[in-house]
Amino acid sequence: MIYTPNPTVDKQLVKHSHDLVRKAMALLRKSDHLVTEQRLRDEIVEAQDMSRRQDDRR
Repeated sequence: MIYTPNPTVDKQLVKHSHDLVRKAMALLRKSDHLVTEQRLRDEIVEAQDMSRRQDDRR
């Protein structure tokens, strides 16, 4: 945390930090529809890689 000798400025910094975190969390909650397809793609690629490794062992 950033510290300033002025308690008023400290309170403003903390409030601003809380606001930024709140906004960031809201963005993360709203981004699920954007990353769902990416997660699915990653799972498919991982499954394909595992399948290839098993085939290579045979």
